Amino acid sequence: MKDYYEILGVSRNATKEEIKRAYRELAMKYHPDRNKSPEAEEKFKEISEAYAVLSDDQKRAEYDRWGHAGFTGRYSAEDLLRDFDFGLFRDFGFADLDRIFDIFFGRGGRREGRDLAAEVEVGLEEVAFGGEREVEVERGEECPSCSGSGAAPGGWRSCRSCGGTGWREFTRSLGSLFTSVRTSCPECGGSGRVVVRPCGECGGSGRVVRRKRVRVRIPPG
Repeated sequence: MKDYYEILGVSRNATKEEIKRAYRELAMKYHPDRNKSPEAEEKFKEISEAYAVLSDDQKRAEYDRWGHAGFTGRYSAEDLLRDFDFGLFRDFGFADLDRIFDIFFGRGGRREGRDLAAEVEVGLEEVAFGGEREVEVERGEECPSCSGSGAAPGGWRSCRSCGGTGWREFTRSLGSLFTSVRTSCPECGGSGRVVVRPCGECGGSGRVVRRKRVRVRIPPG
């Protein structure tokens, strides 16, 4: 399974500047407005997810501690990309931030869950003829205590970055013309509020890990 370091092509002790440089090169290569291949949009989202984690000290520490499977089992791609600094794309020369926002979050679309994976030891007979096995898997779910907000009761304050609006506006000069782009605030993820007192059950992530037993089919061969 490819991890975030491999996706960006950097070493595990890469500096923030090296990570940003690698991401910029890949973003320029796979941005769907520049790359028309069918896989470009998904690849662009993949490298952006990797950058969102490795450029954040806390998320990177969690990722290094839990590993790829453990970390991605706790967060969805959308959870990770909510904290993305969209102003970065303006620095890269991409003016259409709404297009990028659509790629990341698919406005109006259904959020896809992640595949669940488990390692299972099988016998020779099962390898040859197939069968069924009950396995235990971990999956991330919305925290029941805070309903996914990440905050304890009353543990919010208005976001200072966006003034509580949930969005930020960027103005770009194109000669004598000025274009204004409104995007979800990266500080509060568009909610207009930030957590000041985290939920005691999920630690502020808004998600908890549950173990569940499921039956899986082992195909022959």
